[in-house]
Amino acid sequence: MKRCLFYGVVFSLNCSILLAQSDSVSLLQCLVSARTHALIKPQIETLSQITGLQISGKNATNLPSLSAYGKAWYQSDAVTVSIPGIGDFLEVDKFQYNFGIEADQKIYDGGIARKGKDLDEISSESQINKIEAELYQLNNQVADFFFKSMLLNKNKEVLRLKKSVLNKRLDELESAYENGMISSSELGKMKAELLSTYQKIREIEKYQLQTLSALQILTGLEMDTSKALFVSDSLARLTIASRPEHTYFDAELLKLDKMAGLNAAKNLPKLYAFGQTGYSYPGLNFFENESDYYYIIGARLSWTIFDWNQNKRQTQILRKQKEIIGTRLEEFNQKLEMSANSEIIEQEKLLQLIALDEQIIEQRTLVSAGSATALESGAITTTSYLEDLNAEIAARIELETHKIQYESSLVRMYLIHGIDLDVLNKE
Repeated sequence: MKRCLFYGVVFSLNCSILLAQSDSVSLLQCLVSARTHALIKPQIETLSQITGLQISGKNATNLPSLSAYGKAWYQSDAVTVSIPGIGDFLEVDKFQYNFGIEADQKIYDGGIARKGKDLDEISSESQINKIEAELYQLNNQVADFFFKSMLLNKNKEVLRLKKSVLNKRLDELESAYENGMISSSELGKMKAELLSTYQKIREIEKYQLQTLSALQILTGLEMDTSKALFVSDSLARLTIASRPEHTYFDAELLKLDKMAGLNAAKNLPKLYAFGQTGYSYPGLNFFENESDYYYIIGARLSWTIFDWNQNKRQTQILRKQKEIIGTRLEEFNQKLEMSANSEIIEQEKLLQLIALDEQIIEQRTLVSAGSATALESGAITTTSYLEDLNAEIAARIELETHKIQYESSLVRMYLIHGIDLDVLNKE
């Protein structure tokens, strides 16, 4: 039932088109521009570059490694071969040296390199999703400043309407004063109310400039009081997507799985081929006791048979970390559900208030119109008329406030469920 209500009220978002004209700016434009303009966004490209470098490093471990070595030394004793009755048959020199080149080629590493690349990729994806979640929070800030400015503008429009009415009444009172029908104090009250209204308009414009300045910083769009702000019904064209936080939690869980796989691979057998060639004194044949070239080729196997349960403990740690992430995800979903339910209740309340506001305005308009006629005939004082007029203006401001609050709640509902602004960018 709640879901039906949400999708039903979505289409009540008023205004015309997505692509705003030069003298107007839509909420959707602000949301998209804020995402493009955000300083944090270039970090996504940087993370992709880092991942590319990490994977290139892992790929390089499949290539043979080549190293040079050299050593010269003098030892206190050396190999001596003696034959009884003949004496020393062979005596190796105590001064020796060995220079050469060694090559190693990985044959099998238990899948460490491959699993390491998978871990690098999912780790990068997790970090990118975390940045996306931070970017998504910008939407709430943009929407907040957007609707604040929109509300201030509506209040300003209502006050300008009041100022226009007061000017008309002032002309009438000035005529009545010149004819001696009213006192100067009655005329002064009207002038004071007009000045007060003008002052309130100036204050609203000041606050509006502050909100528009914040909106301009967030979006990079040129914002000023001459541009009309509107909530585009094109929001209904966007498909409700999952929140980036969900993708982040999924990536974190998958990252832990990859870490577990890499951890298990560390205890598997590793097989390498190697080769050496060089020049040494003495050579490999000690009986010749002279410098000579040599080469050695072979294979090397290593296998951790027992690691004192290190691997087992690490696996248990990763399992506990997955439990923590699962709890965080459940808590996040609960908060979203609570927020969505709260917005549905808020929307139902605002719809009722808007209906009542319209009835109140209808009555207040009749009362203030009657007061205007009475004022013109001198039946009531200026103060009485202004009380009725201010009551009508307050009712009109309430109506506009509730309408904007309703639209704001609809947008917050979108943001709670998740929207993909990149879809709009690609259109």
